[in-house]
Amino acid sequence: MATVPPEFQETINALNALYNAPSNSAKKEANRWLEDFQAKPEAWQIAVMLLSTEAVGLEAQVFGAQTLRRKIVDDFQDLDGASREQLQSSLLNISVQHRSSPKVVRTQLCLSLAALALRMLEWEQPVRHMINLYGSNATDLPYLLEFLTVLPEDVNDSRCPNLTDEEYRNRADELLTRNANEILKMLVLFMEGSGGDTKLQEAVFKCFLSWLRSGDIATSSLSKNPLLAFSFKALQMPELFDTAVDVVCELIYQTKDIEESMPVIEEIYPNLLPLRREIVQSLEDDNEENIRGYCKIFVEAGECYLSLVVRHTDHFRGIVEGIAECTSFHDLDVVPMTFRFWYQLADELRKNEDARLKYQDVYEKLVDVMIKHLHYPDDMDSWSAKQRDDFKDFRHVMGDVLKDCCLILGSRVPLGKAYMKITEAAQKAPPKWQEVEAPLMALRSMGAQVEPEENEVLPEIMKLLSQLPDHPKIKYAATLVIARYGNWTDKHPEFIEYQLKFISSGFENEDVVAASALALKLLCKECSTLHGFFMNVTQKLKGLDLWEVTEAVAHVIAAVPNAELAQVFRMFCAPIAQQLAILASKTAATQEEDIPLIIDNITQLKIFFETVNPQVAPTDAHPCIPIVQELWPIMDSLADRIGAVDEASRPLAGCWRSIVISYRTHYAPLLPVTMARLIKSFEQTGLGQYLWVSSRVVREFGEQNPGAALQFVNGLSASMWQILQKYAGQFDEIPDVVEDYFNLVSDTMVACPREYLHSTLFPTVFEAMDASLTLKEQYSLIAVLRHGRILLDHLNDLQHPRDSPSQSPSLTASEAAIVKGQFEAHDAFVAKLVQGLIFHFPPEVHGDAVGLIKALAMFSPQETVVWYGKAVSALENATPNEMQKTVSDFSAAAAEANWNKVRSAVHDFTTVYRRKNVLPRSRSSKK
Repeated sequence: MATVPPEFQETINALNALYNAPSNSAKKEANRWLEDFQAKPEAWQIAVMLLSTEAVGLEAQVFGAQTLRRKIVDDFQDLDGASREQLQSSLLNISVQHRSSPKVVRTQLCLSLAALALRMLEWEQPVRHMINLYGSNATDLPYLLEFLTVLPEDVNDSRCPNLTDEEYRNRADELLTRNANEILKMLVLFMEGSGGDTKLQEAVFKCFLSWLRSGDIATSSLSKNPLLAFSFKALQMPELFDTAVDVVCELIYQTKDIEESMPVIEEIYPNLLPLRREIVQSLEDDNEENIRGYCKIFVEAGECYLSLVVRHTDHFRGIVEGIAECTSFHDLDVVPMTFRFWYQLADELRKNEDARLKYQDVYEKLVDVMIKHLHYPDDMDSWSAKQRDDFKDFRHVMGDVLKDCCLILGSRVPLGKAYMKITEAAQKAPPKWQEVEAPLMALRSMGAQVEPEENEVLPEIMKLLSQLPDHPKIKYAATLVIARYGNWTDKHPEFIEYQLKFISSGFENEDVVAASALALKLLCKECSTLHGFFMNVTQKLKGLDLWEVTEAVAHVIAAVPNAELAQVFRMFCAPIAQQLAILASKTAATQEEDIPLIIDNITQLKIFFETVNPQVAPTDAHPCIPIVQELWPIMDSLADRIGAVDEASRPLAGCWRSIVISYRTHYAPLLPVTMARLIKSFEQTGLGQYLWVSSRVVREFGEQNPGAALQFVNGLSASMWQILQKYAGQFDEIPDVVEDYFNLVSDTMVACPREYLHSTLFPTVFEAMDASLTLKEQYSLIAVLRHGRILLDHLNDLQHPRDSPSQSPSLTASEAAIVKGQFEAHDAFVAKLVQGLIFHFPPEVHGDAVGLIKALAMFSPQETVVWYGKAVSALENATPNEMQKTVSDFSAAAAEANWNKVRSAVHDFTTVYRRKNVLPRSRSSKK
């Protein structure tokens, strides 16, 4: 025991703590220690010792096997030739020792063997070697089958840094493709000799499944193969049912190439038909497990053999009917398994009229089934909020199946079925609201497939709505039916007054208000002559309901011809403006109670300006601009009163932004006062929303007015520098402002790049960009990195233009010199990026950071190689070999102008360094 490394006992102690320590903190500490230990070189030896020492117990041997596999996957490339041979010998000896050990150990050892077989090219014919070792003794067959099962999975899901792509492909071919036929024959022999040993049969099936999934077994070799018949017979055995389902599904999937696999399909399909009886029996027995399995099989067959189902309707109809029977099952976890098939079948039947007619009876029954599934259960009151939301989402998906039914049947039959079910349910005494609401939901779902000219069923349905039982759920659903058929109402104006009365009555019921507001909005969108009705309705609403109706009104206004638009628009805006003028003039004493009303009114204006956006030639007067000019003094005063209140100033800023976007060049006369207001508000409050609006101003007008845009951004930047100085080293406390500012200067760079780069602003922004690389917040950091990318992409495009250059060479050189000068003045910029990638950048930002280094290398390759070398050499735990390799790879890629390899060099190095040196340390710091 004197030669036993101390790490051996330390590992045993950590495992004991992990499984037996009384406190969770001790268990977490033990787990951290074990994870860190697995990354160390000593773990190779300790793993082998644990597996070779029976007295350590099962948990330790499982850990040893897991460690061995992890080391082979992660660190095999670190071993020299002699160490690899020693590892192979030790692993094979351990395998013999553990071939009858508990499955958890055997599985990990087999995974280790599979990983080694792929990576150790010196190991000749590993599959034949394992068959020779374990294929002759019946007691060893489970171990052999376990290895053969995990081998294809591991080969096809591995990363092998020690192998080139060509070496990997050749090794995979040697391990799998060349052995597939022999494995198939061997599995048949094992199955035929299994007798009643269902555990062995299950192991054979799992191995067969693994090789099928790998794609290395040719479908032609499955014809007349006994394993095919064995798979279907196993469906009658409860112990093998689940595995057999997976095998049969994979057999079907592997034969989806109809032309190549027709001989095998002709053997599979006769085995499917008898399963119809099993489906019927399982429905009667309410056997969810069996229905789920049969449903998987039939859906797989339906999707893979879809062309046969459509071309040979009589012969392959059994597949469709089997899926329909599964769809009728009450369990709503099973039903969705069929939905994609119904969509795919409907899509194909639309192209084949004869087949469409032959399957119409199936789709008629499917309509009834879907409406039944739409029923809310009687015990819905006991459901959690999540269960309600999940069922609500599921109902919308079922609605898509009803749309498929309409594609095959036309709209009249499904509409008629829904109408009859509503009528029958409403006449019951007492009626159940669920039985009325479900077909109403079906009507909503089918709306997209119903022609606006439909004159047979929908008029009767519309008349029926006002006669339905007085229940909020029914009223809600009926109101949304009207909302869905607004385009139909536009062709049937005789129903408008009736529908408006029906909708407006819903505003008296708090459970129906939301549906009424939505219906009003959609009805207005489709029937744009109703604006007079809404002036009274909007007085009763607030918040979201008010905004829904406001959007409806906006659609009405937007339909007015340009010649009359100003008058109509002013009529709707005037009451809001009057209310805001009063609110803007009030004292601070009532500010808190005024805020909700201010938000409501400002949001109404925002919706108006977003929606009322007529097409006007640039040289013509815009009918909406005079209204904006009239409103501006009120909004300006309002900004003085509530501009520092975040929740109120956001919709105000959003309103200004909507005006800029909607009216673009026509808004130019208001630019000076807008810019002055934004500079003033940002100076007074430091809130990012003013920068957000400013970005849009620069984006819309910066290219045409670069001087004014740059002066505007300078005015905002003066306040920004004060904020950055206040939060120096603590930018993560103001992430929104940092994000909005860098988006602003990025838009400035895009709009007027030459003026921006030659301005006195640019060096200061670069300084701020360099200082912001300490950020940890994702979105602000993305904005900072994006600014760097925009700078470099602009210069790279100028230096390597795809078309004729847009600037003279002297201007390009001048701009390049300015930017290069900034990078030289901040020569630790690349080092900060590398440090961020390793230590503190969020994973979502890594791609942007690596992309920025790549863009810098394109712009200035020689200097970037030097900067990258300094960045790498500053890392404490990087080995000389690691540093030399990544710098060499980076330098070679830059010299070749292979920019994707530059990206790979940085990504691979920082990823490996972080895994080896940072992640273990970060876990330890959480003690």
